Amino acid sequence: MSSFINFINTASSVLSEVLGALGGTSNGCTFTLAGGTASVSFPISPADFKVSNSYNNQTVNINNLGEINMLGKRGLAKMQFKSFFPAQPYTFSQTLSAAGPYDYVAQIKTMAESGQPCTISITGTDVSMPVSIDDFTYSERDSTGDVYFELSLKEYRYIMPASDVTSDTTGLKSRVADLTVEKQTTCFGVSAASLDTAQRAIQKTTSIANQGARVLGLYKAMVKSGGITAGTVLTTTAKAVATKGKSLYTW
Repeated sequence: MSSFINFINTASSVLSEVLGALGGTSNGCTFTLAGGTASVSFPISPADFKVSNSYNNQTVNINNLGEINMLGKRGLAKMQFKSFFPAQPYTFSQTLSAAGPYDYVAQIKTMAESGQPCTISITGTDVSMPVSIDDFTYSERDSTGDVYFELSLKEYRYIMPASDVTSDTTGLKSRVADLTVEKQTTCFGVSAASLDTAQRAIQKTTSIANQGARVLGLYKAMVKSGGITAGTVLTTTAKAVATKGKSLYTW
Protein backbone atom coordinates (compact mmCIF):
# COMPACT_ATOMS: atom_id res chain seq x y z
CA MET A 1 0.00 0.00 0.00
CA SER A 2 2.85 2.37 0.92
CA SER A 3 4.61 1.78 -2.41
CA PHE A 4 1.36 2.38 -4.30
CA ILE A 5 0.78 5.66 -2.44
CA ASN A 6 4.35 6.76 -3.17
CA PHE A 7 3.87 5.87 -6.85
CA ILE A 8 0.66 7.94 -7.04
CA ASN A 9 2.31 10.89 -5.29
CA THR A 10 5.33 10.76 -7.60
CA ALA A 11 3.23 10.47 -10.75
CA SER A 12 1.02 13.34 -9.58
CA SER A 13 4.02 15.56 -8.85
CA VAL A 14 5.52 14.83 -12.28
CA LEU A 15 2.14 15.48 -13.93
CA SER A 16 1.90 18.85 -12.17
CA GLU A 17 5.34 19.83 -13.44
CA VAL A 18 4.46 18.79 -17.00
CA LEU A 19 1.19 20.71 -16.92
CA GLY A 20 2.96 23.78 -15.62
CA ALA A 21 5.57 23.59 -18.38
CA LEU A 22 2.84 23.26 -21.03
CA GLY A 23 0.80 26.08 -19.58
CA GLY A 24 -1.83 23.70 -18.27
CA THR A 25 -4.13 24.16 -15.31
CA SER A 26 -1.96 23.45 -12.28
CA ASN A 27 -3.11 26.11 -9.84
CA GLY A 28 -0.86 27.27 -7.03
CA CYS A 29 2.27 25.64 -5.63
CA THR A 30 2.86 21.96 -4.95
CA PHE A 31 4.25 21.18 -1.48
CA THR A 32 6.28 17.96 -1.29
CA LEU A 33 7.83 16.43 1.84
CA ALA A 34 10.06 13.39 1.38
CA GLY A 35 12.16 11.29 3.72
CA GLY A 36 13.48 7.74 3.57
CA THR A 37 11.12 5.70 1.42
CA ALA A 38 8.12 7.95 2.17
CA SER A 39 6.96 10.92 0.14
CA VAL A 40 3.92 13.17 0.53
CA SER A 41 2.70 15.64 -2.08
CA PHE A 42 0.11 17.62 -0.15
CA PRO A 43 -3.23 17.37 -1.98
CA ILE A 44 -4.53 20.71 -0.70
CA SER A 45 -1.80 23.34 -0.94
CA PRO A 46 -1.59 25.61 2.12
CA ALA A 47 -3.00 29.09 1.60
CA ASP A 48 0.30 30.50 2.85
CA PHE A 49 3.56 29.50 4.48
CA LYS A 50 6.19 31.24 6.59
CA VAL A 51 9.96 30.81 6.50
CA SER A 52 11.99 32.58 9.20
CA ASN A 53 15.76 33.04 8.99
CA SER A 54 17.87 34.12 11.97
CA TYR A 55 21.42 35.47 11.73
CA ASN A 56 22.42 35.63 15.42
CA ASN A 57 23.64 39.25 15.34
CA GLN A 58 24.45 40.75 18.72
CA THR A 59 24.63 44.29 20.06
CA VAL A 60 27.46 45.09 22.49
CA ASN A 61 28.32 48.27 24.39
CA ILE A 62 31.94 49.46 24.22
CA ASN A 63 33.33 52.25 26.42
CA ASN A 64 33.92 55.54 24.59
CA LEU A 65 32.21 54.13 21.53
CA GLY A 66 28.72 53.05 22.53
CA GLU A 67 26.67 50.29 20.97
CA ILE A 68 28.00 48.39 17.99
CA ASN A 69 26.43 45.59 16.01
CA MET A 70 28.40 42.32 15.92
CA LEU A 71 27.43 40.28 12.88
CA GLY A 72 26.76 36.64 13.64
CA LYS A 73 26.56 33.43 11.64
CA ARG A 74 23.43 32.21 9.91
CA GLY A 75 21.04 30.25 12.10
CA LEU A 76 18.74 27.41 11.08
CA ALA A 77 15.75 28.39 8.97
CA LYS A 78 12.32 27.51 10.36
CA MET A 79 9.16 26.89 8.37
CA GLN A 80 5.48 26.59 9.26
CA PHE A 81 2.34 25.89 7.26
CA LYS A 82 -1.10 24.35 7.72
CA SER A 83 -3.78 22.81 5.52
CA PHE A 84 -5.93 19.67 5.54
CA PHE A 85 -6.00 16.16 4.10
CA PRO A 86 -9.32 15.58 2.26
CA ALA A 87 -11.53 12.58 2.96
CA GLN A 88 -13.27 13.01 -0.41
CA PRO A 89 -12.23 14.43 -3.80
CA TYR A 90 -12.33 18.21 -4.23
CA THR A 91 -12.06 20.08 -7.51
CA PHE A 92 -9.33 22.30 -6.06
CA SER A 93 -7.04 19.42 -5.05
CA GLN A 94 -3.48 19.87 -6.31
CA THR A 95 -2.66 16.17 -6.65
CA LEU A 96 -4.34 12.94 -7.65
CA SER A 97 -4.24 10.34 -4.89
CA ALA A 98 -6.06 7.25 -3.70
CA ALA A 99 -4.77 7.84 -0.17
CA GLY A 100 -7.10 8.66 2.71
CA PRO A 101 -6.37 11.45 5.22
CA TYR A 102 -4.90 9.12 7.83
CA ASP A 103 -2.64 7.52 5.21
CA TYR A 104 -0.99 10.93 4.88
CA VAL A 105 -0.83 11.26 8.68
CA ALA A 106 0.90 7.87 8.93
CA GLN A 107 3.42 8.82 6.24
CA ILE A 108 4.40 12.06 8.02
CA LYS A 109 4.66 10.31 11.40
CA THR A 110 6.87 7.66 9.82
CA MET A 111 9.19 10.34 8.45
CA ALA A 112 9.23 12.22 11.78
CA GLU A 113 10.15 9.07 13.73
CA SER A 114 12.64 7.62 11.23
CA GLY A 115 15.66 9.35 12.75
CA GLN A 116 16.56 10.73 9.31
CA PRO A 117 16.17 14.26 7.89
CA CYS A 118 13.48 14.98 5.32
CA THR A 119 13.40 17.37 2.37
CA ILE A 120 10.73 20.03 1.80
CA SER A 121 10.18 21.54 -1.64
CA ILE A 122 7.64 24.07 -2.93
CA THR A 123 7.33 24.50 -6.69
CA GLY A 124 7.62 28.04 -8.00
CA THR A 125 9.60 29.20 -4.93
CA ASP A 126 13.17 29.04 -3.61
CA VAL A 127 12.17 26.57 -0.89
CA SER A 128 14.04 23.28 -1.25
CA MET A 129 16.01 22.19 1.80
CA PRO A 130 16.67 19.32 4.19
CA VAL A 131 14.60 19.63 7.37
CA SER A 132 13.59 17.93 10.60
CA ILE A 133 9.93 17.62 11.58
CA ASP A 134 9.72 19.48 14.89
CA ASP A 135 5.96 19.45 15.42
CA PHE A 136 3.01 17.80 13.68
CA THR A 137 -0.49 18.50 14.99
CA TYR A 138 -3.69 17.16 13.40
CA SER A 139 -7.39 17.05 14.23
CA GLU A 140 -10.90 16.71 12.80
CA ARG A 141 -13.18 19.73 13.01
CA ASP A 142 -16.43 18.66 11.36
CA SER A 143 -18.29 15.62 10.10
CA THR A 144 -16.62 15.59 6.67
CA GLY A 145 -13.76 13.34 7.78
CA ASP A 146 -11.17 15.86 6.55
CA VAL A 147 -8.08 15.97 8.77
CA TYR A 148 -6.65 19.43 9.48
CA PHE A 149 -2.96 19.72 10.34
CA GLU A 150 -0.20 22.14 11.28
CA LEU A 151 3.42 21.34 10.48
CA SER A 152 6.56 22.94 11.90
CA LEU A 153 9.89 22.21 10.21
CA LYS A 154 13.47 23.22 10.98
CA GLU A 155 16.37 23.29 8.55
CA TYR A 156 18.75 20.34 8.90
CA ARG A 157 22.42 21.13 8.33
CA TYR A 158 24.68 18.23 7.34
CA ILE A 159 27.99 18.06 9.19
CA MET A 160 30.92 16.84 7.12
CA PRO A 161 33.00 14.09 8.75
CA ALA A 162 36.62 14.64 9.84
CA SER A 163 39.16 13.59 7.23
CA ASP A 164 42.10 11.21 7.66
CA VAL A 165 43.72 12.55 4.48
CA THR A 166 46.97 14.48 5.06
CA SER A 167 47.77 17.45 2.84
CA ASP A 168 50.99 17.07 0.81
CA THR A 169 51.53 20.83 1.12
CA THR A 170 50.96 21.49 4.82
CA GLY A 171 51.41 18.04 6.31
CA LEU A 172 48.15 18.56 8.22
CA LYS A 173 44.89 16.65 8.07
CA SER A 174 42.00 18.27 6.23
CA ARG A 175 39.36 19.77 8.52
CA VAL A 176 36.53 18.10 6.60
CA ALA A 177 36.29 15.31 4.11
CA ASP A 178 34.37 15.22 0.87
CA LEU A 179 31.20 13.28 1.49
CA THR A 180 29.97 11.04 -1.31
CA VAL A 181 26.36 10.10 -0.76
CA GLU A 182 25.56 6.62 -2.06
CA LYS A 183 22.36 4.63 -1.73
CA GLN A 184 21.56 1.08 -2.74
CA THR A 185 18.07 0.03 -3.80
CA THR A 186 16.97 -3.59 -4.23
CA CYS A 187 14.31 -4.12 -6.89
CA PHE A 188 11.26 -6.11 -5.79
CA GLY A 189 9.38 -6.05 -9.07
CA VAL A 190 9.15 -9.22 -11.17
CA SER A 191 11.28 -8.68 -14.29
CA ALA A 192 9.73 -5.30 -15.16
CA ALA A 193 11.08 -1.82 -14.52
CA SER A 194 8.68 0.37 -12.57
CA LEU A 195 8.33 4.07 -11.77
CA ASP A 196 8.22 3.13 -8.08
CA THR A 197 11.64 1.46 -8.33
CA ALA A 198 13.02 4.54 -10.09
CA GLN A 199 11.67 6.78 -7.33
CA ARG A 200 13.20 4.69 -4.54
CA ALA A 201 16.57 4.69 -6.34
CA ILE A 202 16.63 8.47 -6.85
CA GLN A 203 15.56 9.48 -3.32
CA LYS A 204 18.21 10.65 -0.78
CA THR A 205 20.85 11.42 -3.43
CA THR A 206 18.91 13.96 -5.50
CA SER A 207 17.20 17.20 -4.53
CA ILE A 208 13.40 17.28 -4.64
CA ALA A 209 13.48 19.95 -7.34
CA ASN A 210 15.24 17.53 -9.75
CA GLN A 211 13.64 14.23 -8.72
CA GLY A 212 10.71 14.27 -11.15
CA ALA A 213 12.74 14.57 -14.36
CA ARG A 214 15.42 12.15 -13.15
CA VAL A 215 12.90 9.52 -12.06
CA LEU A 216 11.38 9.57 -15.55
CA GLY A 217 14.86 9.46 -17.12
CA LEU A 218 15.85 6.43 -15.04
CA TYR A 219 12.50 4.76 -15.75
CA LYS A 220 13.08 5.17 -19.51
CA ALA A 221 16.62 3.82 -19.17
CA MET A 222 15.37 0.74 -17.27
CA VAL A 223 12.70 0.08 -19.89
CA LYS A 224 15.22 0.51 -22.72
CA SER A 225 17.59 -1.95 -21.03
CA GLY A 226 14.88 -4.60 -21.09
CA GLY A 227 13.72 -4.31 -17.50
CA ILE A 228 15.20 -4.93 -14.07
CA THR A 229 14.75 -8.38 -12.54
CA ALA A 230 13.77 -8.96 -8.92
CA GLY A 231 16.76 -8.82 -6.59
CA THR A 232 18.83 -6.51 -8.78
CA VAL A 233 20.69 -3.91 -6.69
CA LEU A 234 20.80 -0.36 -8.03
CA THR A 235 23.58 1.85 -6.63
CA THR A 236 22.69 5.56 -6.72
CA THR A 237 25.16 8.42 -6.23
CA ALA A 238 24.73 12.16 -6.69
CA LYS A 239 25.61 11.77 -10.39
CA ALA A 240 24.42 8.40 -11.61
CA VAL A 241 22.56 5.11 -11.08
CA ALA A 242 24.49 1.91 -11.76
CA THR A 243 23.91 -1.83 -11.57
CA LYS A 244 26.55 -4.56 -11.45
CA GLY A 245 29.28 -1.93 -11.78
CA LYS A 246 27.84 -0.57 -15.04
CA SER A 247 26.22 2.85 -15.35
CA LEU A 248 22.52 2.63 -16.13
CA TYR A 249 21.62 6.32 -16.08
CA THR A 250 23.62 9.54 -15.49
CA TRP A 251 22.76 13.22 -15.20
